[in-house]
Amino acid sequence: MKFFGLLICFAIIGGAVVQIGPHLFNDVMSGIFVLGGALGFTLLKNRPQHMAENFGVGAVYFGWLGALVGLIAIAGNAFGIWGDVAAMGPALAVSMLPVLYGYTVNLVCMTISTAPKAE
Repeated sequence: MKFFGLLICFAIIGGAVVQIGPHLFNDVMSGIFVLGGALGFTLLKNRPQHMAENFGVGAVYFGWLGALVGLIAIAGNAFGIWGDVAAMGPALAVSMLPVLYGYTVNLVCMTISTAPKAE
């Protein structure tokens, strides 16, 4: 059932991506930030029996941290776009991608996680 649930989630996300435009959902640096941060978080937790679970949680944490870094860069005018409405929209969109990437990675990690859940 886990894989069927993952398939449904990916179908919903994929439908949104296709409808809006796949080119808006690609940013290599956001992916590196999320995956690298998730790996570091997993190593920091040092619990091999919960590796997939920790990687997913780390991906979500670093997704939000990536969004904050992006918003700080925009607010600090790091790219010289402050006040340029045409450039602010795409910059805000890219700053939100790490959150999407983090939660998507977490969905996969939840599916493959074999750690028993405490009830």
